[in-house]
Amino acid sequence: MGSLTGHVSVRKPPGFLTVYAFNTDKHIGYMVYVVDGRYRATNLLPGHYDVTLRGTVGQRDWSLPQQTVHLDIAAGKQGAANFTVSATKLAPTYVGGMAYQDLPAPYPSAKIVPFNVLYPPGRGRDIIERTCFGCHTVQFFPYNAVRRYAGGRPPFDKDGWSGVIDLMTKQPCFNIPGNASCFDPKLLSPADREAVIDYLATNFGANSVPRVVEQEHDPKLNEQALAKAEFVEYRLLNKPGQTRFVHTPDFDGQGNVWIMDVNTPALIKVDPRTGEITDHQGLGRSETLTVDTDGTVWYGGLSHYDPRTNLRDQYLFDAGGNQGKPIGVSTAIIDSQGNIWLSLLPVGGIGEFVRKENTIRWWRVPVLRSHAYGITLDHNDKVWTADYHDSGITSFDPKTGAFRHYLLTGDNTPTNIRRPGVDLENFVWASTWGSRALMNGALYRVDPESGEVTEHKLGIPYANPYDVEADPADNMWVATDNYLVKFDQKTDKFTRYPLPERTDVPKLAVTRDGAIWFGPRNAGEFGDYGASASVLYPDKDNIKTFAAYYFKGSDRSHKENYHGPTTPVKGTIQLVPAAEQNPGAYESALLGGAACDCAKSSTSGNGAGKK
Repeated sequence: MGSLTGHVSVRKPPGFLTVYAFNTDKHIGYMVYVVDGRYRATNLLPGHYDVTLRGTVGQRDWSLPQQTVHLDIAAGKQGAANFTVSATKLAPTYVGGMAYQDLPAPYPSAKIVPFNVLYPPGRGRDIIERTCFGCHTVQFFPYNAVRRYAGGRPPFDKDGWSGVIDLMTKQPCFNIPGNASCFDPKLLSPADREAVIDYLATNFGANSVPRVVEQEHDPKLNEQALAKAEFVEYRLLNKPGQTRFVHTPDFDGQGNVWIMDVNTPALIKVDPRTGEITDHQGLGRSETLTVDTDGTVWYGGLSHYDPRTNLRDQYLFDAGGNQGKPIGVSTAIIDSQGNIWLSLLPVGGIGEFVRKENTIRWWRVPVLRSHAYGITLDHNDKVWTADYHDSGITSFDPKTGAFRHYLLTGDNTPTNIRRPGVDLENFVWASTWGSRALMNGALYRVDPESGEVTEHKLGIPYANPYDVEADPADNMWVATDNYLVKFDQKTDKFTRYPLPERTDVPKLAVTRDGAIWFGPRNAGEFGDYGASASVLYPDKDNIKTFAAYYFKGSDRSHKENYHGPTTPVKGTIQLVPAAEQNPGAYESALLGGAACDCAKSSTSGNGAGKK
């Protein structure tokens, strides 16, 4: 491997700068931070590099003159690139993990406005902060142009906003008969309903200029931690008419990383030891994948792909009235028995593909507005789901069929909970995705036995935290817009790592060496950036291997305990039995019955996470 070093001469350091070295032969990018005027990158694959000085995503934007140095780095050799910055200027930037300026047609560039100007204080804003921001980001309302959620929306006049409120409070969520509405109408009085419609129509009407919220405060960064860190990105560039859009990474047990490209679609395999990428086109169009111990890939709801034969099996099943059509699955995970657990988001259920029987069983989560999103397994093979519209998480014991609900936020106002994780002590963690928490976001720890909930503030403006995963030292890693965040349970302290590109991060995967893999989903939306399987090495001088393996105790290592027969892929489409295991349980909850045990105790901490 090669290395790269250099210094940056600047009169006054303009915040945190970064250096991005892009290997044009392999399409691999390496990003390190500039600390005290110097930077250093290690373990670079030999080749030609474009080395560019850049600002730091997630911090207020320093306008820098474009500076790129071209050089070759040979094996065992050290390259050097120095930069001089004579003049800098602080330019306004905006929060969130989506691009809103310098966009291609037909997307309009947004005007950057401070939050208190864009959202004038008053009764209407109070209601939005209490209700709408539980599930939506601050950029969703002011950017009134059609775009992929959550980046924009159709323009609405007053009647349109009235219809939106009714859609949230009166119609069955996801338009599935029998579902409760996405938002409990009891939490919005008739007077509040009129007030919020007037507020939305006045400030975000059909003819309003597309705007976004300004980033007015920078999260605190730790220079010593950043000086040690290095990101590596294995990239597949966009092609004309093609926008790549990555989601869940997973490890195959051979050191390779697989990641889902939802848009193209494709299943992508990356060998991080060589940089070789295998692009299996025409597969995907779902958020999730999980790689079996035999190297085959399960994805969506439900397909099984063998990359050696290029054959795919499709399992069609009926759950909640989908009539045998592929069902929306947000997460899949393999347990120690080799069975595959699925979160069935639209119908608010969880499913189990029983490998030995070639059947699917499923349960409705008997919690109103649960809409199971993320799903994981604890060390006892209990199933945990994130309740997408319910402000909580729910456990399920496959042995007893018992559900238990844990309210995270202290009240029942809907708050997006995306993906739970489990630490080495079997505590369960999750975070709130919407902008309800506004300036700081929140990370929650749940004691499965007592039901005690502990809150920790992330300290990032409008963070939109998505996933939570433990590392081998039992630090908890949080995926947020523009940052990976480490929470040290021993010290109750956060360390924030700005990402190489503006993006959100839906899912993490952590190696036994403590490397954090992820897909920068929104980074490839425009331009030639494309898809990327990306990884953060918190200590670039302690990289033992590029190969990716789960560690014992990871909530995704259960599959390694299964040594039974594999499931051969034959290239068939099968309609498999799928029996609902708890019929009537959700309907009981809808009518006000006690459908499951509910743990609602909650304690809060300050920014450091006091219990």
